[in-house]
Amino acid sequence: MVVLATMSACGAEKKDSTGSTEAKTGTEASTEAKTEAKKPSDLGSVKLGNYIGVEIPNIDTTVSDQEVESQINTELQQDPDKENITDRAVQEGDTVNIDYTGTKDGVAFDGGSAKGYDLVIGSKNFIDGFESGLVGHNIGENVQLNLTFPSDYNNKDLAGAAVVFDVKINSISVSKPATLTDEWVSRHTNNAQKTVDEYKAEVRKKLEDQKKKSAKQQDEYNALTAVIKDSTYKLNDKAIDYEYDISMEPINSMISQYGMTMAQYAQAYGTDEEGLKKQIREQAENVVKQEVTLNTIYKKEKMSLKDEDYQKVIEASGLTISKDELIKQYGKDKVEEAVKSYKVVSFLVEKAKRSAATVNVNGETISGAESSTSAESTTAQSSEAAK
Repeated sequence: MVVLATMSACGAEKKDSTGSTEAKTGTEASTEAKTEAKKPSDLGSVKLGNYIGVEIPNIDTTVSDQEVESQINTELQQDPDKENITDRAVQEGDTVNIDYTGTKDGVAFDGGSAKGYDLVIGSKNFIDGFESGLVGHNIGENVQLNLTFPSDYNNKDLAGAAVVFDVKINSISVSKPATLTDEWVSRHTNNAQKTVDEYKAEVRKKLEDQKKKSAKQQDEYNALTAVIKDSTYKLNDKAIDYEYDISMEPINSMISQYGMTMAQYAQAYGTDEEGLKKQIREQAENVVKQEVTLNTIYKKEKMSLKDEDYQKVIEASGLTISKDELIKQYGKDKVEEAVKSYKVVSFLVEKAKRSAATVNVNGETISGAESSTSAESTTAQSSEAAK
């Protein structure tokens, strides 16, 4: 939870191969300059409460047969079987495989050509007249479509422009509900699994991995939240203002882009303007509390960073680069901030005690347990049981 948020912040200042920050345009550039310029170095202070052995709930990561079946049914719906049609022309709802080239004033334009493209007739993925213009034509036909882009099209060079699309129809097919067979599994997984049993086992494993990842993030959130709840803060209002402004900038940009008012934006989220700003202010305050808390514990525990700490962050962030590459891309200060945060939060979880409560990965209570145990001993007992 903490590390991913921090790495996202790193991404805002990703560097190019020369070491300089990537060029930004328009609002993005002015926004970054403004927020970076006014970030205060003094965030405030905290009087820590108990942070060793805070209570966090057990999290159930069991995957049920019903969950496996539900996921399989979803994938069956998303990847239906196809029946090739050879004895009739294109109809609404068909999937046509096409090659096409778009030209303006006789010259092909960027993004206007493709080969072997599967298009569902009626999906409205293409401009008006393209899909309907193929209805009634047969496999092997070359169809010429004289069309006009919408006047409000996002590419100004094409907005309102008259264009010609030359389209060849390669095949016609219709979708049919898929059934779970070895043949479907092989096609769906590109032969990664070849039988239904192999596929079911892989689906279960993926669901288990997802739940374990979610549980880890919940542990981090629960442990840090417990520490914050038991601590007392004197925060720098300017630090909160800084985080508040960061959160408001994309909202203000969206409001401006779509011609909305703040009240309309707030209403879309079920609140009014005052309520929205209050929520964002509270979130900003919590961000500052988190940073102050993590920094204070890091110093109090006399922690230091090792190469293995960087590697853990790299793995947790889903990256496949070295420590040096990470620093080169995101900057030394931002990377160190992320690694320190991750190390402290991992420390809090490691020292935490499991409460009697058991929750699912959504935080919903499932059942109670007989006694509290430390997170360390719970892990050890699980490892022993697996031997």
